[in-house]
Amino acid sequence: MPSLKCKNCKRQLTYVDVDLVKCTAPNCQLVQETGLSKQLHKTIEANCSHLPYPKFAVGRAIGFCSAIYGMATHAETFDPSKLEKHLENSGHRGVVGQTELVVAGDRAYRGMRDSQCGYMITKVTSKDKRLQQIYIIFRGSRSDDAGGKDNPMGAGFSQDRQGRLQNVDYAANFTGRQDEPWWCAGVKIRRGFYELYRSMSSEIVVNLNRLLGELPKARVIVTGHSLGAALAVVCAHHLQHHMGKTIPGGGPFCYPFCTPRVGNLEFAREFKQTIADQMLDLPGEVQSGNYNRCINFVMDNDPVSWKAEKGYKHDTSDDPESQGTRAAAKSFLGKVKYGLTKKEDPTIIFYQTPNIYKIGWYALWNVHQYTTVQEKLLGKAIYKR
Repeated sequence: MPSLKCKNCKRQLTYVDVDLVKCTAPNCQLVQETGLSKQLHKTIEANCSHLPYPKFAVGRAIGFCSAIYGMATHAETFDPSKLEKHLENSGHRGVVGQTELVVAGDRAYRGMRDSQCGYMITKVTSKDKRLQQIYIIFRGSRSDDAGGKDNPMGAGFSQDRQGRLQNVDYAANFTGRQDEPWWCAGVKIRRGFYELYRSMSSEIVVNLNRLLGELPKARVIVTGHSLGAALAVVCAHHLQHHMGKTIPGGGPFCYPFCTPRVGNLEFAREFKQTIADQMLDLPGEVQSGNYNRCINFVMDNDPVSWKAEKGYKHDTSDDPESQGTRAAAKSFLGKVKYGLTKKEDPTIIFYQTPNIYKIGWYALWNVHQYTTVQEKLLGKAIYKR
């Protein structure tokens, strides 16, 4: 059994297959690295691109993830018909359905509220009832200037009492401490993602329970892109523990795209055991059979997915009254510089969500775009905002 000395009190500490170890001395309790995190990252974040995935469900997921941007930034009408038509003409034999937007909600973070669409719930059904699916979709970050041509609706921003705009999305993105969620002891989630999801969770559960009353055989699929992907991972974990006995099949599917690292080692392992490695059938798919209930689609060289292995020292989010870090008010390049230069805290370590499906190496201007993911998974970018 490997061991090391506590840097503080010199007590000998033993550990097994963990990245952090805590000193057991009552007057010490120092947490320090074991040196295993590099190998643990390789194991947990292994490429699982050999896994088959449900073409129609994943196609709908990335289509919905892309459409929500246009809804939030330009008040576009949600139009899933072109997505279903594309799936119908794809040459596959999956079941084409009719999609209905059930609810579109906003989200809040520490007194800031983004009034534009931050998440939506849709249901997809076929006339013969063979296809019953409920999608919970989370929108990614918006950093474009509120009121500008790329974001005239001001999605991602909140206005304070002085009329100043604050970026809700990036306040959450840069809040990098870890918290234990109320639904599962022993795991930890990035505080910004956790708090942002909490603002939506009650409404999501109420609507999901209502929809399951209408569609008692429905598969529940949680998805999102970028920040939305992180929220999808948190939501799927919450629903698994809160509604695993209610959701048909024993829990939700989770198909996130360009996902940031969400939780600590225990979270990644627990998510893998309870969701990612569980298999379930998806009626209406091209190929019948069971699919892993989580496949995490990540671009090979996307910095959002592969950076931020650790939290920051002196994080202003330690103050519960704080509205995130100073980075939330910076320009896009300022945010990048902040993330690259802030000192890391070696005792806050994040891991990707299994199972990772690497979808290619792209040019620098395409490494984090939902349009690129659509082209990879759908053959074309159907929603381009």
